[in-house]
Amino acid sequence: MPRGRWFGLAAAVVLAAVAAACSTGEGSASAQARSAALAREVAGPVGPPDAARLPLLFVHGTLGSGDQFESQAQRFTSNGYPADRISAFDYDASSWGNPLDKVFPQLDTKIQDLLRATGAKKVDLVGQAEGAELTERYLASSASRAGRVAHLISVEGSLASGPPRGVPMLTVWGTGDPTRRVPGASNVRFPDQERNRLLTSTGTFREMFRFLTGTEPFTTDVVAEKGQIEISGRALLFPANTGVAKARLEVYQLDPKTGKRLPKGLRGLFTLAADGSWGPFRADGTATYEFAVVRSGEPVHHFYYQPFRRTDRLVRLLTSRPDQEIGGGMKTDAKQTDLVVSRGLEWWGDQGGDSDILTVDGTNVLSPGVAPRSKLALAVYLFDRDADGVSDVMAPIPDYFGIGFITGADLHIPAGDRSVEVAVTPRGQAAHRAVLRVPAWPSDTDRVTVHFRDDD
Repeated sequence: MPRGRWFGLAAAVVLAAVAAACSTGEGSASAQARSAALAREVAGPVGPPDAARLPLLFVHGTLGSGDQFESQAQRFTSNGYPADRISAFDYDASSWGNPLDKVFPQLDTKIQDLLRATGAKKVDLVGQAEGAELTERYLASSASRAGRVAHLISVEGSLASGPPRGVPMLTVWGTGDPTRRVPGASNVRFPDQERNRLLTSTGTFREMFRFLTGTEPFTTDVVAEKGQIEISGRALLFPANTGVAKARLEVYQLDPKTGKRLPKGLRGLFTLAADGSWGPFRADGTATYEFAVVRSGEPVHHFYYQPFRRTDRLVRLLTSRPDQEIGGGMKTDAKQTDLVVSRGLEWWGDQGGDSDILTVDGTNVLSPGVAPRSKLALAVYLFDRDADGVSDVMAPIPDYFGIGFITGADLHIPAGDRSVEVAVTPRGQAAHRAVLRVPAWPSDTDRVTVHFRDDD
């Protein structure tokens, strides 16, 4: 899809949305690795996976994808849910209002596949925002569809007149009108939490777990898993969320001090399926990995993650084609590195001491202009806008600021045989500072995405 479409998506989506401890000094990457290893040593098993749990399916909202449920999925598995019973439905999230006659059959197939794989008779659904409204309409559309769903959880969804077709329903509300409620549903609210914070918070997890199981969770933490873990997911052209075809995925274990591949560090090699799915591969939960999406005649897209800690089946490698989709608007040049930094929690740059600090080689890119709280930005696109070697991180790049849940800043990141240090201090909490170092790939041949956790 031509990139011009995305730069014409101005405030519509935005307005709709708005209505492991580590050192702060040198060597913090190795400190994180030691912290993760220690956590795994002391972590006790919560208990064996409970196969009686119903499958749990997440449905994202506009300009979203299945990985927005990653931290909640890991909280559920930390409390005994089998990892293979938690899944996500990815659909075209480029705009709200996609024809339901196309989306509903896809959701039918996803639910039927999940029931077939698990042997269960029903699933539980969790929908966020527009995804919540989609699930409500889906259940209301037919008795047979409603009959396959045991519970519905709506996170910041619509003001429905009641639970669709009587399916037991929990609604979770955040900022906004405090009188909102769905009659006949269980209604809870967290008035200080916006869209994605509401989805990923421990408070929302606790309410979801209580609603689905009738019991309190053992923990609201993501508990490090002993032994090897499994990682799998999909590579998607974002935001249409179609699979990346005719490509391969290379997985490398890295030296956390440099972000460079270890000698003989190849840990996985996959030919991507038609829907972009890959894996699983067996991983070390304390290690850092690179996922490289390789397509003939196109730049290699490198993805970098913090240690996963637990099995994760919801990894989404969100990419684009040259000059298309959202990423196609970034200026490329052999002398500069282009960088996307994402997180499942809104970036704040205008909240004083409660602001996030996101530094790239020491420069904080989250100024009040680039990342106001009202922007609800989940991804920051960083590149030298004019390829002139000059940076300006005080004002956003308009083309990217105009897209929902995304912002951008003009930052020159020199490419070369070196490492780029990307560090996050979430909500001003220095004790939770996290650092990832990645190679300074030249942007004419390579693209880079760095993804941070949202549960620290």
